[in-house]
Amino acid sequence: MEPKFQTSFIPKAPIVSAPTAAVSSRSINIFSLIATILFAAAVLTSAGLFIYKNILTNQIAEAGKSLDSARKAFEPEKIEQLVGANSRIIAAKELLNKHVALSGVLTLLQELTLKKVQFDNMKYQSRENSPPTISMDSQSETYNALAAQQEIFSKNKFIKSSEFSDFNLDENGNIKARFFATLDPTLVSYKKIIEETSLNQ
Repeated sequence: MEPKFQTSFIPKAPIVSAPTAAVSSRSINIFSLIATILFAAAVLTSAGLFIYKNILTNQIAEAGKSLDSARKAFEPEKIEQLVGANSRIIAAKELLNKHVALSGVLTLLQELTLKKVQFDNMKYQSRENSPPTISMDSQSETYNALAAQQEIFSKNKFIKSSEFSDFNLDENGNIKARFFATLDPTLVSYKKIIEETSLNQ
């Protein structure tokens, strides 16, 4: 029996149907793959953030323990005592800096006053942000003695300015005058006297 050959070349099924199905299945697979990747990335990011949060929490807890240990090591009571002592030292320094010693003025006048000149009724005055001053009543035998006394005062480094005024004669013929001078603040500084005494010793 002879084989039968198909004489028609016209396909029985439509040619377009198979490629269309392939294209749609590929597009569906790509979107599914992208969605899966994004989901996996979100899950991994959430897990990473959770782990990082736990690590930070543990680190903060450890740091808190270390801080407590450090505080205990520093002995808060001892620190309070040191702070109190420091405050007292600062207050003592302020008092020392403001303390006035008139012994320096008296010693200076004793060294500089001429024999023919006398001073009495000394008045010392000190104001904030101003140099100290002294005023006294003077008595001398002659005007030349007062002039010589003024010259001695003008050459001294501790007396910044000085003047005699209000001249009068008493019943014995002596010359009376009012003396006024501006002083160097270091002359009456108690702190300066202590420092100089320590250096001399």
